[in-house]
Amino acid sequence: MSNLIYILFRRLRSPMILLILVYAVSITGFVIIPGVDDNGQTWQMSFFHAFYFVSFMGTTIGFGEIPYAFTNAQRFWALITMYATVISWLYGIGVLLSVFQDSVFLHQMKTNSFSRRIRNLREPFYIICGYGDTGVQLAKSLSSEGIISVIIDPSPERINELESEDFLIPPLGLCADASQSEILEMAGIKQQNCQGIVTIANDDTVNLTVAVVAQLLNPKLRLIARAETPEAEANILSFGANEVINPFETFAFRLSLALQSSSLYCLYDWTTCASGATMNEPPILASGNWIICGFGRFGGALYEHLDDSDVKLSIIEPDRQRRDLPSGSIIGRPTEAPTLKKAGIEEASGIIAGTDNDANNLSILLTASELNPDIFRIARQNEDKNSHLFQAAEFEMLMQRGSIVANTIFALIRTPMLGDFLRIVSRFKKEKAGEVISRMIGVVEDDVPKLWEFQVTEEDTPALYKTIQTRQTTVREIFQGETLHGSNHREKSLSAMPLFMKRDDSNVLLPEDERIIRVGDRFLICGTQGAHRQMNNLLSNINLLENILSGEEIPTGILWRWMTGKNLSDEKVPRESTKKEDSR
Repeated sequence: MSNLIYILFRRLRSPMILLILVYAVSITGFVIIPGVDDNGQTWQMSFFHAFYFVSFMGTTIGFGEIPYAFTNAQRFWALITMYATVISWLYGIGVLLSVFQDSVFLHQMKTNSFSRRIRNLREPFYIICGYGDTGVQLAKSLSSEGIISVIIDPSPERINELESEDFLIPPLGLCADASQSEILEMAGIKQQNCQGIVTIANDDTVNLTVAVVAQLLNPKLRLIARAETPEAEANILSFGANEVINPFETFAFRLSLALQSSSLYCLYDWTTCASGATMNEPPILASGNWIICGFGRFGGALYEHLDDSDVKLSIIEPDRQRRDLPSGSIIGRPTEAPTLKKAGIEEASGIIAGTDNDANNLSILLTASELNPDIFRIARQNEDKNSHLFQAAEFEMLMQRGSIVANTIFALIRTPMLGDFLRIVSRFKKEKAGEVISRMIGVVEDDVPKLWEFQVTEEDTPALYKTIQTRQTTVREIFQGETLHGSNHREKSLSAMPLFMKRDDSNVLLPEDERIIRVGDRFLICGTQGAHRQMNNLLSNINLLENILSGEEIPTGILWRWMTGKNLSDEKVPRESTKKEDSR
């Protein structure tokens, strides 16, 4: 607010000085010029009467001459001061209106409003630094989950787009540089309800700076960053418990999984897919000769991962100045048929158009289709506005940098344990990964798995917490216990399974049925949407949980307990007495 007042007074300094001078001269003149009262006696106007008269005269109200009719000298002075005060007022009002349209003033007003709304936030929120294609997708995904986003971007056009986008929960936006510490503090990085910060700018230097500033301001805050070079990724990971997503490395890694282990590919794809997506079959890739067009950051990542998979690779690079090309690379334009033929397009199993130009990538794959109609085509899409062109081309696989980053970050926000889980399963062999996929399909059938997590605490799972205090509870009893559904008491197991469990510093993958649950345990769950709702109810409703564990329906209402002759407190007596007898 102080900055806003400072800007206002600085812009109005000249008109205010002019207005004060005009009023001072006008009032002085009326005090000096003598007048005549009703009795013909000379009198001098007081400062109060002079200020009163100039005030209503300058604002053109016009009450009349006071306290007596003016002399010609007074009326002549009134004419002069009338035009002077009106002109000074018009000048001041004009400057004031221009201030309200000044970009600096408007920005300060928006900044003050943004800061006030952040301070009044009571719900959990995430800070998103960068509002490009990735930021738009991530903000919409968070909004669909009922999570508030606080967006910072240096482009005023992108921040203005927030008002035109259709969000379930509108995010808060500020046009500013997120790498400045005062901006992050204004965005609420130190508030307790700030759940984390996501930096997804197009510049790795900006993302690294934001990560450093966030680490200094709030070391305990979770940070998820985007990095497009291995150097930036390693730098951000070197401090704090951060997550870094490199879209080129991520896609290249998953493509190598599709060639080596379709089960692992499905595991990654299903757990990080967009909300509401459909369950897709893994792509069928042949391990013959593959052609990579473009050897930039994306092409380099592809070459590194596919070369480790013992895939025969041919590189086409149009830049003749590049010196880091693998031996046997072809220098030429991949959009031209002779260059593709030189790389062996007619016998190749697949081709990847990985340049940073969407038009060139489309041209490469269309030309390749004419030379080899059976070839597997993978396209890199750089700009989200060209989505309709790539969809019309119907390529077998599409690399959308923004979607990969946004979907992965959203999955990590929704289920923080997913990062550790995926790092562990990446070392699985085909058989072990296939077992996990089979169990997941058996639970969710044809639906995309719903992932969620919970921790055994009194706040998150009150029913389970209370139950553990009085008895031992196993994983099987919670996830595979039989529940009563409907009037016919049809028995049915919960459509969910535990994928991962963390206890202190230990990690347990696919916890066994007989494992005893303890207070503080964290679980990553896979299941259906319906199972998610049922489990939330189960872990919060002590009566429902006791019903499942004991196999008896416990009455809850006063009338129902009287009719059945049962009391909830009586249900726990036999257990306690039994324990005492056993101890004896």
